[in-house]
Amino acid sequence: MSGVYEGGVYAGLMVVELADRRNQWAGKLLSDGGARVIQIEPIEGGAARWCGPFVKDKPHADNCLDYWFNNTGKQSLALDITRKPAQDLLRRLLAQADIFLESTPPGTLATLNLDHASMSGNKRLIYASLTDFGQDGPWRDFAMNDSAHLALGGTMASSGYSDPAVTPIAGKGDQAWHMGCAMLLHAITVALYDRMSTGLGQYIDVGIHDVCAISTEAAVPHWMYFGETMYRQTGMHANAKRLPPLELPTRDGKFVMAINQAMNNRTWNALLDWMDEMGVTGELRDPKFQEEAVRTAEYRQGNLIRDAIARLIAASDADACFRRAQSIGLSWAMIRAAEENYDLQHYKQRDYWRDIEYPQIGRAIPYPRRPVACDELGIEPRGRAPNLGEHTRQVLTKDLGLNEQAIEALTAAGAIK
Repeated sequence: MSGVYEGGVYAGLMVVELADRRNQWAGKLLSDGGARVIQIEPIEGGAARWCGPFVKDKPHADNCLDYWFNNTGKQSLALDITRKPAQDLLRRLLAQADIFLESTPPGTLATLNLDHASMSGNKRLIYASLTDFGQDGPWRDFAMNDSAHLALGGTMASSGYSDPAVTPIAGKGDQAWHMGCAMLLHAITVALYDRMSTGLGQYIDVGIHDVCAISTEAAVPHWMYFGETMYRQTGMHANAKRLPPLELPTRDGKFVMAINQAMNNRTWNALLDWMDEMGVTGELRDPKFQEEAVRTAEYRQGNLIRDAIARLIAASDADACFRRAQSIGLSWAMIRAAEENYDLQHYKQRDYWRDIEYPQIGRAIPYPRRPVACDELGIEPRGRAPNLGEHTRQVLTKDLGLNEQAIEALTAAGAIK
């Protein structure tokens, strides 16, 4: 892999992650930042390894593409923590750790003597719990998945299409879990700063539902201030008024998202010239539209400008439309498939991709390098996702000092793989 940072903002930290699809993104972000992340997995592999899709559609614990993306650079230690010998191993590992990531149902780890209170011997440990509804409250034992979180938290009500007869939709990509992980990472980072002065760790309790409920953009404040419900809009932010779609078809069978801010005179006149070229201007050369207040009101409440924009886009190819609009100050965008980004010069210029080799397929996969461009942070994928139990012996011998005889006994007892 080219361009690997030796350090990173989390370099030198040891993270123990009790594997789960909900918290794996937080572990990936810590790993990308230079931390050593030891993922504790069941000996048959956690749910993240079996959710698919799989290489060549053949289910295998080491060939799940979703797992590959969310677990770069980690180490895998396969333990059956329902067995006391494995619990003892995990407890010894946590005695050395800086951070513990866990997302088990509330109360689960207390029954195994692996809860925060049981880790009191490691005063520096930051114990970070990510659960559906937090550690307490009347909903703490409810079971959820990512889409259900987006629905119950309010996010989905603002997502989808303008047609009220069409059901709301949730964005794909484990968004609720990722939002929870982002907030968890923020809390961990603050706790690390605090530990620099106090020498003490903290207990962090993040509920994914709480995160979803504060991630509804303007829906909640608008209702609180004005008593108005925000309606979902096709390709736009939610609005108190239902508006026609602005995801519009182009001549070459693609779509352009034509979101407009208030247009100044320069932008407006350039747009009219473009419309003249394409023969779609209609009534918009009327002198009254030279007043910004008039055209803004028409755009917000009428159809003349919106219909003309739709005609303009329908007469244009998507890429040319996107570039022409940008050149005159309109924040329009063509809608791309995700894979179309790989070959864009923009990303190449910004050194955005990092190649990670996967022996299973005999080639490298380009991964996004970082969410922010800051060399001092040193954030990027550090290597491929681990195979199941790939580092079990390494961790047990080097970190816990076990000999081969002890390891063989644990393997025979079914405590490790």
